[in-house]
Amino acid sequence: MAVRIVTFCWESVAAGQLPPAWLHSIRLAFHVSQMGPARSEDEIMQDSKKDRKWHILWLSKELSGDGREAAALCQAGWRVLRVSDPVEAFSTVESQEIDLVVLHLPVDDAIDTALPTVLRSVSSAEYLPVIIVAASATDRERCQYLDSGADDVISGEISPAEMISRLRALLRIKGLHDRLAASREALAESLNSEHRLLTKLRRDKAHLQLLCTTDPLTHVQNARSFRDILQHQFRIARRYGHCLSLLTLDVDHFKVVNDTHGHPSGNYVLKELAVIFKQSIRDSDVVARTGGEEFSVILVKAGRKEAAALAERILKEVRQRQFIVYGCEIHVTVSIGSATYPADADTTEPDMLEYFADQALLEAKESGRDRVVAVHELSREARRRIRRQYQEARDSIVQMDVNSEPSLRPAHIDSTDACAEIPARRRAGGEFDGG
Repeated sequence: MAVRIVTFCWESVAAGQLPPAWLHSIRLAFHVSQMGPARSEDEIMQDSKKDRKWHILWLSKELSGDGREAAALCQAGWRVLRVSDPVEAFSTVESQEIDLVVLHLPVDDAIDTALPTVLRSVSSAEYLPVIIVAASATDRERCQYLDSGADDVISGEISPAEMISRLRALLRIKGLHDRLAASREALAESLNSEHRLLTKLRRDKAHLQLLCTTDPLTHVQNARSFRDILQHQFRIARRYGHCLSLLTLDVDHFKVVNDTHGHPSGNYVLKELAVIFKQSIRDSDVVARTGGEEFSVILVKAGRKEAAALAERILKEVRQRQFIVYGCEIHVTVSIGSATYPADADTTEPDMLEYFADQALLEAKESGRDRVVAVHELSREARRRIRRQYQEARDSIVQMDVNSEPSLRPAHIDSTDACAEIPARRRAGGEFDGG
């Protein structure tokens, strides 16, 4: 019936037949009719028993006079702890889980001692509502209660049902604070878990990066990592006009060491040689194992003079070192090839620098071993021949890639990528067989 009246009146207003004030009254009556009949005190008491088991602290200097109110709270299904001393109240709030505090104290005691603030400071709860029961308080005293930290002020003459409803309203706010605190705690734990996971992922990534870039036997850089570092340092040297030198080292007659003393002894010699190389260079330089018994050293901001001095120091250290393996003394020497950018004009790209240092190493091998040969020490004809070989090898590799099967053909062929295979393919051809 109310719906029909409202619909009719709205049509009347649209037609200009009914004042808006009348429509407002009808709407208000409609909403009131939807609220249902008023609930009795017994119904309110029964609803309160459905709430969670709240813990109420009742502080009053005259506990004997507050029996009716405390009994009503107990009847509502809440646990009530009654104390008469503020110090005892502080201890109870600090040691137990208290959800709400009811203060039934004289005005001066509740205001001067700032009980609400102190109680909240000793409580471990996120939010502790405090309500003050005042038998007869003026407006000024009520304001003082609220300013002292109280959440609500009620009269001592109200019915138990109204008191329970007021407490339940504060406990609803308390429940929201508790859920918010639980959500923040869960979020913090989730963030901590994510942080631990990210830390583990970073640690695992660093470990995998180390495994991917480090030679497992000698613990220096491997061939793949060496070429990445060489290209990076070459770009820096070309951009800023720095010198960049490269040493290519090979152990002389290493096959004889393996055949005579066994591969475990040969591995031990390689590991000790890597230690000598790392101890002989600067912190900015890089040592890498690029082959079975071949190493390379990248010398950052080092010209021909610095490269020659370091190479001679390595030769001397290796000559003087005696490798004792299973009671046997092993003596080895190394041969070194050296190339420097931009002093060696032919080395215009990182792969050419590696190739020319490799060819200088070949010359050191062919001229007697246990020595250093730099690119600039080669004859002009030799350098021309090396440059021509490099160009022919690069062209042949590119042509091989172009003529490969379509499924294996790269989408884009970079000459520098092809040139990176030249030193490796040359070594695979067996030019160093026999050490």
